[in-house]
Amino acid sequence: MSHWVLDGKDQKNHQACCSMSKGKLTLANGLVRREILTDGCRTVSFCNLQREEELVDAPHSDFWVSVNGKKYSGEDGFEFAEFKAVPCLERVPFQKTATMTVEGPYPPPGKAVEVRYLHRALQLQLTVRYELYDGMPVLMKQVSVKNVGRESVTVDTIAADVLQITQHRDMLFVDSDYDSTTDFLGLELSKYAKNYARYQYDMLEVAPAYRMNVKLEKGEEVHSITAYELLFGTDYYEHRLIEVKGMYRRIAPWCTDNVLFFHLISNSTAAIRKAVDQCAEVGLEMVIQSFGSGVNMESGNERYLNRIRAAYDYGHQKGIRMGAYTLAYVKNYRPVRGDEALNHDGSHICRCLATDWSRQYIQNVTRFIDQTGADAVEIDGPYGMMLCSGGKTHCHEDFTDSQYHQWKEAVVDWYQALKARGVYINAPDWHFLNGSNRSGVGYEEIAFSERREEQLITSRIYYYKGTFSKNPSQGWGFLPLNVYHGGGKDAMFFPTEQNRFAFDWALAQITASGVWPTIRGKKVYDSETGKQIMAKWISVFKKYRRVLNGITVHFLPPRIDTGNPERTTCIDAIMNQLPYGDVRGFVMFFNQTDEARTEDITLPLYYTGLTGLAQPPAPFAQTKNCDVSYPVYGEEIAPLVIRARNGQSRTYTTDEKVADKAIPPLPPAAPTGRQIVISEMDENPQLFEIDSNGNAAMRITLPAMSYRWYVLRPYENGEEKR
Repeated sequence: MSHWVLDGKDQKNHQACCSMSKGKLTLANGLVRREILTDGCRTVSFCNLQREEELVDAPHSDFWVSVNGKKYSGEDGFEFAEFKAVPCLERVPFQKTATMTVEGPYPPPGKAVEVRYLHRALQLQLTVRYELYDGMPVLMKQVSVKNVGRESVTVDTIAADVLQITQHRDMLFVDSDYDSTTDFLGLELSKYAKNYARYQYDMLEVAPAYRMNVKLEKGEEVHSITAYELLFGTDYYEHRLIEVKGMYRRIAPWCTDNVLFFHLISNSTAAIRKAVDQCAEVGLEMVIQSFGSGVNMESGNERYLNRIRAAYDYGHQKGIRMGAYTLAYVKNYRPVRGDEALNHDGSHICRCLATDWSRQYIQNVTRFIDQTGADAVEIDGPYGMMLCSGGKTHCHEDFTDSQYHQWKEAVVDWYQALKARGVYINAPDWHFLNGSNRSGVGYEEIAFSERREEQLITSRIYYYKGTFSKNPSQGWGFLPLNVYHGGGKDAMFFPTEQNRFAFDWALAQITASGVWPTIRGKKVYDSETGKQIMAKWISVFKKYRRVLNGITVHFLPPRIDTGNPERTTCIDAIMNQLPYGDVRGFVMFFNQTDEARTEDITLPLYYTGLTGLAQPPAPFAQTKNCDVSYPVYGEEIAPLVIRARNGQSRTYTTDEKVADKAIPPLPPAAPTGRQIVISEMDENPQLFEIDSNGNAAMRITLPAMSYRWYVLRPYENGEEKR
């Protein structure tokens, strides 16, 4: 049986099932099994069947709720009432687009059950929902509290899950739809360091860091945050994060929308129509009026909205999706119309997104979308929902409930409303489980004021590192056609006639990574040369979009020459793979040195699904996320935070190695009789042997300052599969 990530789109293996016998609920799918005693809602087992490892150390009630200032677990007066099977929930209104590469249905198929409890003294009905999905070791859990009494109650906090766990806790990945942190660098291996998943001693609790503070009148109900728990089937950083990304493709399929957009920095009708025309000519699929364009999504001026509507209608006639930018987070904010400013930590003042003002702001932006027909919105914020002391115009009490209410109003409710309209959401925070499509792959904006050829290297580093934790479609990079944050003519890619080499190279590595950037400028192209280059690479991107948005395999990182920041020290590569389809891989090699290079390359092929190996082999040493340092300009990029086994957190700078299981040397390779077709530019196919380690050996010769790309296809029944 192959590893679950290789099951691809079908998810036919490992069907989920549930049963109830003698007061014990069992959910299992061949990959994981969870057993819960209905008496006290106690999880007695959470077993990783892939590794035959038990995660639960001792039975424990797997929720708690704080009501009117007092904390109650399942063993504190909650009586079992009923159990019933229910459908898996569609948590986000999902409308598939032609630019999505998602495979399989949404919601992901599986088994869902609700276990209901009654607390007679508190007059509360509590429902625990479990969902176990087919074909992946992922369990979803959520707890709901309903007031069935006459008197109002205040629900302070709900823990979505509570587990007393063993020494195998490093095999558990916890994610949630609640996130109040900005994550540009990528997910940690363990999310214990996040403010919704806390580990203390041997107890894991998934709950907001601060209180919810929700008042329930008779008949009203409130839900906890939603926890997703993945039990790793593999070792090593690279393989585990591939599992995380596989989970995201299935539980949040909208994040596979790898639409090709252009960021326009103009608000004139003529410029918008020109951008639309140029996008249609080269094959781009969306125009977003970017920051600095002058677009005002908060405007209520009917004449202005009608003008934008006419421009967007023109885009739609050309088959181009249209969108605009809005600033939700403002530093050094001052009160507007009596609204109180937020002083969250004394360092600066910004907007609170749970106020009378923010509700009006959301209403205004939504009105802009409805009246102009916008297909996309780029929301600059909320950047973690800063703690707020509150005030009379605020929709929360004080700083202890400010994050939750900002998250609920400015993310969950708003994003749900936007997704119901089919709106594409660009946002910097990790809100994919609430409907966000894309966030930064990881970069410093000031880096794009450096010289063009230096930008080429730094961008490849960002693509390399940022795709450890994100599918390519989940991240954006940056390409400044015009001056951005200074740097002058040496930092911009216009005019393309004079900068054709760098412009071509930039689009080549963008295509190879599958990470579409913020291509920002006043127009899409400025010359016939620029038009041809862009059209060429967009055509390649579209032809191989599915594999380019597949599984990123890290094996040859770019390394900056310390003596010359515009050059690397050796050949590097970007590769994406898929375990199904006619195209199983796309790889591009780069030689950004001043001399020709010939290197023997070991090409890892496990995720093509053609190796015959049941489990991923030990990765190459350079697959650790922190193996390559980020270039730093100005302020240092925020560090990674890893939660260690003892529960203590340590901050790793970008120059340090992430703690990882020691990677053993690969065993001697032996022939397998398996072959793969590798074609330069998808032409002139050549057969390569796949060895017993799941690798192929190839020799690469590249002239100075050059790149070369290859397509990988199956070789079945004596012929190339196309």
